[in-house]
Amino acid sequence: MAVRRILTLLACGALVSPALASPLGDPTNGRAVFTGATVPHATSIELNPAALGLGTRFEVYVAATSLLNQIQIERRTLDLATGDLSPGPRVRDTQLAPGAMIAVVGHPSERLTLGGSVYLPAAERLPEGHEALRYHTLGGGESNLLVTVGVGFRVTSTLYFGASLSHENRLLDLRYARDTALEAGPDGIASDCGGAPCGVENPLAAELYDVDVRSPWLSASNLKVTVGTVFRVYRDVWVGLAYHTPPGGDIQTTLDGTMEVTRAPRDGGGLVRGRSTVYVSYPASIDGEIRARLPGELHLHVGGRWQDLSRMQAYDVRGFGSTFRANGIPEWVLRPRGYDDSIALWAGVEQIDRGEPLRVGARLGFVSSAVDTERASAVAIAPASFTADVGVQARVAPSWVFQLSYGLSYFPTVDVTDSLYDPRHQLACFESGFDYTTIACEAVRNGYALPTAAGSYDRLEHAFRLGFRYERL
Repeated sequence: MAVRRILTLLACGALVSPALASPLGDPTNGRAVFTGATVPHATSIELNPAALGLGTRFEVYVAATSLLNQIQIERRTLDLATGDLSPGPRVRDTQLAPGAMIAVVGHPSERLTLGGSVYLPAAERLPEGHEALRYHTLGGGESNLLVTVGVGFRVTSTLYFGASLSHENRLLDLRYARDTALEAGPDGIASDCGGAPCGVENPLAAELYDVDVRSPWLSASNLKVTVGTVFRVYRDVWVGLAYHTPPGGDIQTTLDGTMEVTRAPRDGGGLVRGRSTVYVSYPASIDGEIRARLPGELHLHVGGRWQDLSRMQAYDVRGFGSTFRANGIPEWVLRPRGYDDSIALWAGVEQIDRGEPLRVGARLGFVSSAVDTERASAVAIAPASFTADVGVQARVAPSWVFQLSYGLSYFPTVDVTDSLYDPRHQLACFESGFDYTTIACEAVRNGYALPTAAGSYDRLEHAFRLGFRYERL
């Protein structure tokens, strides 16, 4: 069964839209061949600026990146009376998102290295336009643009420090539906929808939301800092460590913009517009790597990344406007993500760069689960996964280098039978008289009293980086 699902995913090409990436970091940076926390690669301006000091050449670097995600979801529907699950609709989605980077690295002195980059990572996007998933997502997602300056400083021939400052602009688009019958409780699901009781997930009771918010174009709250070090522990054995703060430090990021609500058909339809603010707690992270010389002109790379994803439990969505209140549109709601901290580990070998025409490398890795099974949904497919990366470098002239890397992430099937998303919480909270000490009302407050996310989830992620580097002494 698992093999059949993987083959189906590989063959699936039905819908091309922006990529469903998880917020687990850029898979073309750090994990990818020729990059890492001990490598004087242009990506280290943001990854670990201390590593820039290990280089000796002035360089200009331009790269195109992309993420290709393939997902398959087989939903199950919930019988409110018995709690039994039945086979539901199937969703297949193939998604592509591009990214780009341009960077310059220079060495004003033997001890000082400076770098700057403009970086557009491949966007994190959500499955687009699938009615079967509408109460969890109808699409949208998040993109960001980083402008970074970094400095590396050589203390001794075996010890380097570095720091970089990034200004990160974020754009967030959330599109989803709200079941107005369910949110009205037992009387709501018993109310009329086209001559019959509405029940749960009735299209006539679906109220559609489009939340479009962004960070300020220029603000201290957009700043994030990276500090790092690289040091030699034994002969040709180097260790690199770097810490990345969240944007704005530990303060929640505030994104402002607009909200458009299309009222449910049973409520008369029509478009209602207002303002919106979304509060998000983004994660901090730590990157580390050990690089060691091997026989045969090879380097061993063992790396890892920890992300404080447990900070990112939900999007805190606020709506403002008198028309919202007049139409019964909630002014506050949490849209869950439900992440846990995650650790990624990888190891591999690559040829040492001696100026040869061709150079290759490969790495294998593992990423721990970032979402508990009961919290999995169309907006969070992140079980423990396995990664494989390969790369090739071609030096076509003494100063011109091309690099191509490819990475595959395989996410084993997530089978959700006891989903934390449960519409019965909404009904039980009503029946308790809104006793917020109950589990049901806690689920309502945290945004999990939605139609069930029970079902199976399959995902493959492909990551590409094509880089062009001009270098000179």
